[in-house]
Amino acid sequence: MMRKLLIGFAVLVVLVVVALAALLLLVDVDHYKPQIEQAVLDKMGRTLKIDGKLSLSVFPNIAVALPHTTLSEHGSDRQFLSLDRARVSLAVLPLLSGRVEAGTVALYGLHARVERGADGSSNLDDLTGAAKPGHGAGGASDASQPAKTGGTPAVEVGGIKLVDAELVYADQKAHNTVTVSKLNLKTGRLASRSTTPIDFSASVDATEPQSHIDLALKGTLAIDLDRKAYGVRGLDAHVRGHVAGDNLDVALTAPALQIDAEHAAGESLKLVAAVTGAHQARLELALEKLSGSLERITADSMTLQIDAEQGSQKVSAHLGSPLKIEVAAQSVELSKLAGEANLQSPTLPQKTLKVALDGSMRLEGKAQNVAAHIDAAFDETKLAARLAVQGFAGPHIGFDVDIDRINLDRYLPAAAPAAPSASKPAAGEAVAAGSGDDAKVDLSAIKPLNLAGDLKIGALQFHNLKATKLRIGVKAAGGHLQVTPLLASLYEGALNGGAKLDADANRVAANAVLEGISIQPLLKDLMGKDILEGHGNVKLDITTLGPTVGALKRALGGTASLALRDGAVRGINIAQKLRDFKSALGGGSSQTQAANASDKTEFSEFSASFDIKKGVATNNDLLAKSPLLRLGGAGTIDIGASTIDYTAQVSVVGTLAGQGGSDLSSLHGVTVPIHLSGPYSALSYRLDWGSVAGQALKNKATDRIKELLGNKVKQGGSSSDGNLGNALKGLLGK
Repeated sequence: MMRKLLIGFAVLVVLVVVALAALLLLVDVDHYKPQIEQAVLDKMGRTLKIDGKLSLSVFPNIAVALPHTTLSEHGSDRQFLSLDRARVSLAVLPLLSGRVEAGTVALYGLHARVERGADGSSNLDDLTGAAKPGHGAGGASDASQPAKTGGTPAVEVGGIKLVDAELVYADQKAHNTVTVSKLNLKTGRLASRSTTPIDFSASVDATEPQSHIDLALKGTLAIDLDRKAYGVRGLDAHVRGHVAGDNLDVALTAPALQIDAEHAAGESLKLVAAVTGAHQARLELALEKLSGSLERITADSMTLQIDAEQGSQKVSAHLGSPLKIEVAAQSVELSKLAGEANLQSPTLPQKTLKVALDGSMRLEGKAQNVAAHIDAAFDETKLAARLAVQGFAGPHIGFDVDIDRINLDRYLPAAAPAAPSASKPAAGEAVAAGSGDDAKVDLSAIKPLNLAGDLKIGALQFHNLKATKLRIGVKAAGGHLQVTPLLASLYEGALNGGAKLDADANRVAANAVLEGISIQPLLKDLMGKDILEGHGNVKLDITTLGPTVGALKRALGGTASLALRDGAVRGINIAQKLRDFKSALGGGSSQTQAANASDKTEFSEFSASFDIKKGVATNNDLLAKSPLLRLGGAGTIDIGASTIDYTAQVSVVGTLAGQGGSDLSSLHGVTVPIHLSGPYSALSYRLDWGSVAGQALKNKATDRIKELLGNKVKQGGSSSDGNLGNALKGLLGK
């Protein structure tokens, strides 16, 4: 029986061989070339040209050799693809047992150009698009037919050989052309279960950014499709070239890696990338002792080392953690993140900064969220931060940051020394409104933000301003940023305020209430000016808009007020001037003098409110009280020009006796006009002593004034004016 079966099989093989031989001898394959070209034109709307003779062999393999061939664009004679030659073969005998066994598929000199138009369409749309109208019915009908019985035959390819191919991708929408040239690929046998070497190389050029990259990959790939098992040994991949003026060198190595549905194992996986040129950077990522399965991969150790350098600034960072990757959730988890970062910069006051890091992070690609917890320590600062990101295209960011103490001045560049000026501005002369105010204020960075969170700082110093128990709430969406609440303890008092920023209009609004503040150290730290003392309240409600610092100052509007107690106005000692006036009083004169920070006029109460329009703050209700004096006044502060023009009216309501001076009851009720003017940097004041003398005469102090003036008042001529002037010069130290 067996003998008959073997004889029958032999006869069948002989018949097949005879049939194939007859096919080879009797059929002229090249005869069908016109029909093939016409069929491509009819079905695809593209012109196929086979320049040469088709050849066919049938045993032991059915092989087709294709000569130089071209394929046009859809509906055009423009060339889309060309091929110098190709050869494809199929073994005959394996077909008898239901296996498809192809030989090496070889393509030589393949050239193709893919184009994407400005409207987003491409010359591949007719090949990759949906079925044409009218074809869907047939497809539905086919889908409704019972499935054919029988298993899919096993497929095996002897290898792929691609020699000197070139692919061009021209994107008119992105104004970029990418050319892959010198593309060579050689593989061994490819089957549902095989181990094959791979050798790949190519060059890539792009116009935007201008770049050239050479690619090379070697290794042995193991595939078992039945078990869904994959492995690689001796993987060595390199990318070398230059991108936008920088040289690039990337290497990926893996001695051995095996993954299947139930197990994963690997010695190590290492990625090293270096950039040299205008920028200097090096990144090294290493995974050690991989395990798990095809669905879940873990590494006992993941380490990341980053070193970057630009000019005199250097950054290095080292991070490490166990790693877990979940394929189904597309998640990456770093459960015990630890490391440190170092920054070296000559712009830092201390030149170096070292930061220690601890925490954890989980990224879920499928759910599109990131959750991280980071603890950091540097200098005297400890920081704890929690971050949550939802959505990757337009992420919503939530955060909670808690800092025990931080001095930001330690990390800000030192202020540049002021350039020496040829001459100081004269008293009362305004500084040019645009001086130093041309810096752009661009709020467009907040337009894409969608975030909400809280920042807490136990103790803060910023630009010499000091605060404790700081809490800042932040919300941003749709180009609007809101800071509320803004709470802090500072300068013996408390701050309660908020701010709003509008990126579309480049608008800023702020409000603040300062209660129980010690105003003198606040102004000293904030402005570098020591012009007021006292404790009390300050209120501020302002808005402004503009593209530069100067424009914001000139557009400032709103209101402000202050109410202080037990303080002083620094720069002038009115009581002392009145004592001096008693001993050297003349008439009809006034004198300007620079403010002296060591002088001050004390008060028990001080209040004022300001109406701010177009960068100018106007005050009409100044009121200050002391046992000796009452102070009123009105004037303006030009915030845009950084100048003051203010006149205070000082009235004598008490006596100098008991305050280091003799009694001056004769000046009771006399008002001393004081004009304060000039730029912030060079304020000066002017006291109108002639007005004081005139008031004293009118206020029933004629005899006392005559006694002091003697014959000067009676004479009233130029001689008396000169004597008075000399007396005032002595009084003011001129």
